[in-house]
Amino acid sequence: MTASSTPSEVQRCPLCQVEIESCPGRPDTVMFSQGTPGTRSKLWSRVCQFLKTTEQTTACINQDADRRGPQQLGDAFPDAPTIDLGAS
Repeated sequence: MTASSTPSEVQRCPLCQVEIESCPGRPDTVMFSQGTPGTRSKLWSRVCQFLKTTEQTTACINQDADRRGPQQLGDAFPDAPTIDLGAS
């Protein structure tokens, strides 16, 4: 018996050039240019939410809130630590 392979679909965003692999029965996987693969919600938290123009949001392949789901812990970059400059 051979394992059945389910075809996956890969989309490339024309704006940020990430690739998103969709495979039925599994969450979508985002291939970032650096680091480990992530989720659509991570891509949204770090990139897509900051688009400014209608043209940008129209071109973005990660605008569907139902496909990306809610933001998860660790999706966004952590806030920078407070720096004490010694001002009194």
